[in-house]
Amino acid sequence: MAALQTLRNKPALLMSVIGGALLLFIVTLTDLNSCARPNVEAEVNGSELTYEDLEARVKHEETITKIVTGQLNDDTKDQIREGVWQQFVQENIISKQADKLGLVVSKADVQNALAAVTPQQLEQVAQALQYGQANVQAIPYAQKIMLMMARIGAQPSAAGYKQFLKEIDKSISQIQKQNPDQAQQLLDIKEACLYCESRIPAEVATQKYIAMVSLGQVANPVGAKMDFDENATNCSLDLAFVPTSSIADKEISFTDDDLKPKYESVKEFFFQSTPSRDIKYINVKVTASAQDIDEIKKQVEAVEDTLRKVTAAKDVERIMRGAKTDVPFANVYLKKDAFTDNNINLVASRIDSMAIGQVTPTELTTFGEKNANYYATIKLIDAKTTPDSMQVCQFAIDDQAKAESIIKAVVAGSPLSTEAAKYQDMVKKYGLKGDTIWQKTAYYLAPENADSAAQAEYKDVCQMSKGATGYIKVTNPQDGKPVFIVTTVLDTKAPTMKYNVAAVLTPVKFTTATYNDKRKQLNAFLAKNKTIEDIEKNAVKAGFTINERPGFTTSDAMTLRMNIGGEGAKQAMMWAFEEAEVGEVSKLYECGKENDQLLVVALTAVNKGEYRAWDNPTVKKQLTEMVKADKKAEKIMAMAKNVKDFKGASALKNVQTDKQPEISLGQLSMYVPALAGAVERTAAGKFTGAVKTATAVYFAQVNSKVPAAGMTFNEVAALAQSNQRLLSRIFGQQGGLYDALIRDVKIKDNRFKF
Repeated sequence: MAALQTLRNKPALLMSVIGGALLLFIVTLTDLNSCARPNVEAEVNGSELTYEDLEARVKHEETITKIVTGQLNDDTKDQIREGVWQQFVQENIISKQADKLGLVVSKADVQNALAAVTPQQLEQVAQALQYGQANVQAIPYAQKIMLMMARIGAQPSAAGYKQFLKEIDKSISQIQKQNPDQAQQLLDIKEACLYCESRIPAEVATQKYIAMVSLGQVANPVGAKMDFDENATNCSLDLAFVPTSSIADKEISFTDDDLKPKYESVKEFFFQSTPSRDIKYINVKVTASAQDIDEIKKQVEAVEDTLRKVTAAKDVERIMRGAKTDVPFANVYLKKDAFTDNNINLVASRIDSMAIGQVTPTELTTFGEKNANYYATIKLIDAKTTPDSMQVCQFAIDDQAKAESIIKAVVAGSPLSTEAAKYQDMVKKYGLKGDTIWQKTAYYLAPENADSAAQAEYKDVCQMSKGATGYIKVTNPQDGKPVFIVTTVLDTKAPTMKYNVAAVLTPVKFTTATYNDKRKQLNAFLAKNKTIEDIEKNAVKAGFTINERPGFTTSDAMTLRMNIGGEGAKQAMMWAFEEAEVGEVSKLYECGKENDQLLVVALTAVNKGEYRAWDNPTVKKQLTEMVKADKKAEKIMAMAKNVKDFKGASALKNVQTDKQPEISLGQLSMYVPALAGAVERTAAGKFTGAVKTATAVYFAQVNSKVPAAGMTFNEVAALAQSNQRLLSRIFGQQGGLYDALIRDVKIKDNRFKF
C-alpha cells in the first residue's frame, strides 16, 4: 500500500513504470513471435523461406528430375537442394532490382514462354541430358513442361499442355481403381507441370532484367579500337625477370603499421555478405583395413567355390540368398545392355566370352555411380535367344478353373474376344476384353521360380512360344487375391540373346572393429592435444590433416554438412555457429552419409562485420604474404635502379630470361597485365625498364611490333566483339553483376540447422 501511495504522489514516476511495463510487454511479444516461427530456414531481403516451403520446392524439383531422366540418386538430391537455395537467393535479389525498374511479368509472358519452345530445342535438350551434358535444373521451366508432355505421349506444345490440363483430372479418375500406380504417376506429372508453370514468372523476370541491363551496356568506338589493337599487334620480346621468391625473408622487415595500409588497399578482397567464422577441422573418412579387405575376399572366394559345384538355377538361387552382394539374384534373363545400364560393367565385359555354367575367379572391381570397390565373382547359368516384343491377346479372370476352360476353348478355335464377352463383369473389373496389343518382353522369369506345373509353363508372357495360349498368374494389389490373365501369343519381333547371370558383388567396407579403432585413435589424439595450437603442431605426425576454412558462412556450413552427411555434421555446424567460443575445440562428431566419417572442429575467429578485420588471424596471414611480396619487389627495384637496358637487366642477381618471338598484347595481358601495359607504351627497339608485379619484377626489350597477319579493323565487328567482352565481364561468375548486387542484400541462412 505504501508503494502504491508513493506512485500516486509521483505521477512522473508512475508514467515511467507504466511505460517500462508496456516496453517489457512489447519485447516479450516480439520474443514470442520470433520463437513462434522456428521453421524459418532462411531470409533474403526480408523474404522468408520456411522449412515447409523449401521441402515442397525440393520435392517438386526431385519429381521433375525423376520424370524427365527416369532416375534420381542421393548426389542429385543434394545438388537439387543446393540449386533450390541458389534459385531462391537469386530470385529475391533480381526481384528487388526488377521492382525498382518497374518490370512486370504478365500472363501473356508466361504463355509466350510456353509457345516459344520448339521441337528442335527439345531434341537438343533431350540429347544433352542423355549424354550427361545438361542438368535438369538448368533447363528453362517451359522446356521442362514440354519434356514431361513428351514423356507421357502428349503433344509437347502450348496447345498440347492446355489440353493435358483440361483432361488430366478425368483420366486420373477413370484409372484410379484399375491402376492406382499409373494414376499417381499422372497426378505427379500434373503437379510437377503446375509447379513449373508457377516458376516461369520469376524466370521471365530475370530474363527481362538481364536484357535491360545488357541493352544499357554499349561499347564505344575508342574502346573497341583499343581492344582490336591489343589483339592485332604481335610483339617480339626478350624478357628478364627476378622472382620475389628469390629474396629471403630475413632480407626484409616490416611491422603491423605496414599491414594496415595494405589492408585498406585490398579491403574488398575480405568483404563478406554475411557474418562468418574462421574454422579449422579434422575430417577422417574411415576405410577398410588390410584385414577387412582380406576377410571380404575370402568370403567371396567361398561363394565362388560353392557356385562351381552347382548347375541348376534353383540351387544357385539358394546359394545367392546367403551371399553378401549388392546385386540381388532375380533368376531372370537379361539383355547385355541391362548390365551396362546399371553399371555392372564386369558382367557386361565377361558374359560374351563365358561358357554356360562357368564361374569367374574372384577379383577386385568397381561398381555403381561412385565407382566403389567390390570383390566379385559371376556365374553364367544360361543364355538363350528370345523376342524383345510380342503381340498378345489378353483377358483377365479371377477363377483358375474358368481360365483353364477359356484356354481349351481358344485352343479349339474360339477367339479370345468371343470368350471374354461371356464375362462382362470381369471385362469391367480388369479392363481386358481380348484386345490385341504389343508388349515389351526384354526379360522373363526363369521356370525354376514356378510353384506348380501350370505356372511353370505360363509364368510369364516371355516364356510362351508363338501361337501358344495359356494364363499368367498375378496378384491383385487391391485385395491380394490371384488373377489369371489368359494370353495368346500372336507374333514376335526382335529376337536377341539374353543371359541368366548370378553376380556376387560384395562391397569392400570397414568392420565395426576398424571404425572403433579409428575413433579411439582420434579421441586419444584429442585427449593429448587440447588446444588449437597443439592440434596444428602434432596433427600431421599423428596421421591427421588440418583443413582451414576462413570466412566460413552459414551457407558454407550447409554445403560442408551436405558433403559430409549425417546428423553429426549438422550438430558440428550448429556448435561452430551457436555455441563455440574463439579458441575452443569441439568434441568428436560421428557422421557421414554411410556413417563412415569422424569430424572435429576448432573455432579460430568470429567475423561479425561486412569486412573481416585486418587482425583476423587468417587475414593477417594473407596480408603478411602480400606485404612480403611488396617489400621483396621494392628491394629488387632498388637493385635495378641503375639498369638502363636489357643487358643490365640480364646481369642482375637471381635473374631469369626468356624469349617471346611472337606474342600478342592480348595474350600477354592474360598472364602479366602490368607488363603488357608497359610493352604497349614502349616503342619497337626500346627497353621497358623495371615493371613491378605481385610475383616478380620484369624487364622487356621490345624487338618489334607488327600487325597480325590477316587482321584488319572493322568498326562494326570490333564494337560487337568489345560489347560481348563487356557483357561477359558483367555477367561473369566472379566480380560481375551478381557479386555487386549481393553486397546490398541481407541474407540469413540457417538451413544447416534443419
